[in-house]
Amino acid sequence: MTPIRLALVDMDGTLLSTDQVIVSERNMNALRMLHDRGCEIVPCTGRVVDMLPPQLLDAPFIRYVVSCHGARVYDRVAGRTIYEDIISPADSCRVLRSFEGLGLYAEVAANHTIYIEENVEKNLLRCPPVPPHHVWYMCQERAFTAFPCLSRAFAEQDIGIEKVNIYGIPEDLQQQVYDRISATGVIRHTRGAAARDLEFSPKGMDKERAMEALLRHLGLTYQETFAIGDSSTDVDVIRKARIGIAMGNAPASIKAAADAVTIPNTEDGFAWAVEQYVLPEVNA
Repeated sequence: MTPIRLALVDMDGTLLSTDQVIVSERNMNALRMLHDRGCEIVPCTGRVVDMLPPQLLDAPFIRYVVSCHGARVYDRVAGRTIYEDIISPADSCRVLRSFEGLGLYAEVAANHTIYIEENVEKNLLRCPPVPPHHVWYMCQERAFTAFPCLSRAFAEQDIGIEKVNIYGIPEDLQQQVYDRISATGVIRHTRGAAARDLEFSPKGMDKERAMEALLRHLGLTYQETFAIGDSSTDVDVIRKARIGIAMGNAPASIKAAADAVTIPNTEDGFAWAVEQYVLPEVNA
């Protein structure tokens, strides 16, 4: 039987517990066991590379990252992008102009990091919409880049958007902001309607294409892959992987697509899945 050579690991709701910052000791040990047995470990996340948990950024065995739901596949050792599907700089400027200047807390993901408006940065620590699990990142020195005008900066520096999260949109602005962003015609909403929080990515983004680019680069196939996650962005990869695991905290539709279901992320469900299902087939 073909051994497992690649682990595709979701972050939030999977490897991480409720604080969404720290990887538990048991889960870190499971990652090390996979690595020690010759398995490449690849975080697959909606986050930018810089916003990975510090333990993973410091881990020498984390070389490749699939970030922003598949907008980019990055080789940290070589310092180069293997694959990207981003909004062009010109279209990014149109998207940014649709909401900048409104004082909204928007995290614009690009170039492995986060960009925010300078006027928002000035009130950052007094900005209630900042998610608790983002505070550690936003409070780090040089963790993000702030510009007086994002659209102008993106145009001047030829930057393309990978993903955008907007948090805490006032109720009277929610539909307006949603409609303005949608009218650009170049984005795809993660959430289906106007709301307090919005997340959107490039219109044509396809996480499967990102995974296929990574597999080609590594000379591997899905038959040599283990995938684990808890959300709709993980489901296609879970279906295709040789061993596809859904978290115990995942919706029923994700569990139905998986080969097996582990216990919840709050109980180190990642480590449990590795111990029960994956290690017996690594280097089989």
